[in-house]
Amino acid sequence: MSLTKLWNKDTFIELALPALTTVFGLQSLRVLLPSFVWYLGDSVGISYVLLGVIALGTFALSFLAAPFYKRLGLRRALFVVFHGMAAARLFEQFSPNPALDLVLSLLGVILFTFFIPLYLTYTRIRGGSAPRKFGRGFLLGFVFDTTLHGSFHTLDLSWQLSPLAPIIFVLLLVAQVWLTRRLPRLKDEPTETSFVGSLPLAALGPFVFVTEVVFQNVARATTLTGFPMPLAYAFIILVNAIGISAALLPIVAERKTSFAILVATGFLAFLTSRPAPAPGMSDLMFFFGNLLMFPFVTLIFAGLGSREEINPGFARLALANGIGWMLFGLLTLLYYISYNINIGFPNTWLPPLAIALIGVAVIGALRTMPTLPAASNWTSATTAFALIIVPLIILVNWREPKPIAGNGLPVRVMTYNLHNGFDTAGRLNPEALAQTIEQAKPDIVALQEVERGWYIDASVDLAMWLARRLQMPYIYGPTADRVWGNAILSRYPITVWGNVPLPPRTLLIKRGFLWARVDVGGGEELLVIATHYHHIEKDTEIRQQQSPEIVKFWNQRPRTIFVGDLNATPDAKEIAMLRDAGLRDAFAAIGAGDGFSWPSDKPNQRIDYIWFSPDLAVRDLVMPPSTASDHVGIAVTVEKR
Repeated sequence: MSLTKLWNKDTFIELALPALTTVFGLQSLRVLLPSFVWYLGDSVGISYVLLGVIALGTFALSFLAAPFYKRLGLRRALFVVFHGMAAARLFEQFSPNPALDLVLSLLGVILFTFFIPLYLTYTRIRGGSAPRKFGRGFLLGFVFDTTLHGSFHTLDLSWQLSPLAPIIFVLLLVAQVWLTRRLPRLKDEPTETSFVGSLPLAALGPFVFVTEVVFQNVARATTLTGFPMPLAYAFIILVNAIGISAALLPIVAERKTSFAILVATGFLAFLTSRPAPAPGMSDLMFFFGNLLMFPFVTLIFAGLGSREEINPGFARLALANGIGWMLFGLLTLLYYISYNINIGFPNTWLPPLAIALIGVAVIGALRTMPTLPAASNWTSATTAFALIIVPLIILVNWREPKPIAGNGLPVRVMTYNLHNGFDTAGRLNPEALAQTIEQAKPDIVALQEVERGWYIDASVDLAMWLARRLQMPYIYGPTADRVWGNAILSRYPITVWGNVPLPPRTLLIKRGFLWARVDVGGGEELLVIATHYHHIEKDTEIRQQQSPEIVKFWNQRPRTIFVGDLNATPDAKEIAMLRDAGLRDAFAAIGAGDGFSWPSDKPNQRIDYIWFSPDLAVRDLVMPPSTASDHVGIAVTVEKR
């Protein structure tokens, strides 16, 4: 194979514009969704029902692509989309205000939903292989986006405090503007096929959902596979490159191809339906998911580009695109609202449903598509393979935090509910959490609301990020699902640990407790139990099922610390159960004032606790004032009695 076929500058330029635009769109989505949840929902106080209406209404605006095109014409509409997305991301990158973040990301996402049908129409006018190339450019945008996301250890450019982040973003913006200026002028008017022929475009919404929630999610891959983050990250980039390579191969449009797609769709749907896959199954899921989804999407673009154009205009394509984005909004909403509202079925059904919709769209696209020859060059695959160097560089330089030897008791212990990483204003700010923890100078930190890949929380791995930032090894115990739960960070070696579910198992957000034996040095161990009780204030009966499980596990063992967000005030029956069992409340023993720990901006309840066994003593209790979370952390020094 010649060097020209492996990489061609003109082809790369043609691919780069849709790729960079897709990067800006995906980054805007990872700001918009958390802005809905944490700014509008948590800080402003909008109800889940109204929040759902707002979210779906936002994606319903994608149907306005048709009047947008009609008003401006194709070329001007594209220029507004390109420059508008770039400007929105630019201002959002430097915005410190969550309300402004919401507005700017909303604008960027709406323009992104316009971009896909507009640019597809543009490539259809150009004809030939242009629509298929657009598909590869769109997919290359996912590879670029995952590369950037992983290179900053799953904390997006939008939330970065590092001066390197805006520099990288500005370079991307300049490149995108330059590429926009090179866009060739076209004189022909757009035409389109029937509505049914345009309908495969609706699969792109489910594709964005399943890739962002599952297949391109570096934090989720790290958690489920158990790999170090750079290895999981490199694994995804490698399979992306293989998937793009597969999309370059010739495709014969016949029954055998449709049957193979049907089998592959069923296999992927099965893999993603598993609520708690074993590590080996997780590896398969991330491998085959990215490997198969990329050729599927390329076939959709190729099919849309090859259909007979019988109708002047743009409306049918815009309608199919709007349906796709409504499906994205609905799938995402149902997936995450299921942790607060019973939707009648498990959310693990939704990724397989998305895959099934994509599979149907691919088979539909094949029906009238001619046999596709192999791509003329491999520029997109070569570029994707070249990006593997980024995670490999990180992997070579990766150093997991190492425990240190202690000198025995006393040790400093802290509990802190992280609020999924978002401060009381609704911004993702793990650095503020790290600084709050550092103020208390703990040796052992128990963390609650630790998310490790929830898309509505910007897909950040809080456990890994904080462990590296604080240089404290960690253990993690999933509860609600595999990527949300509790964690313990410890400077000292953890000799053995476990994660235990709490009743009742019918809760929408399931609960559990994490325990660890910590070698504090001098031949001494400390048993640390960390949990997060059920959160609805009136449901004291549920928490009264959870406290006995803690008491039973403790079983009067000496040298024990029990910590966490118990979501109950000191006069509650579930708290009395702990006192009656013999555990001692650190704040009641040595605290001053009211001890209120929630909400952090105007504390009025004491619901976070550090308990200790009677053979221990505590001193130097501090509650560092901070709004980095909606809870105030608590830290004490634990020593021998």
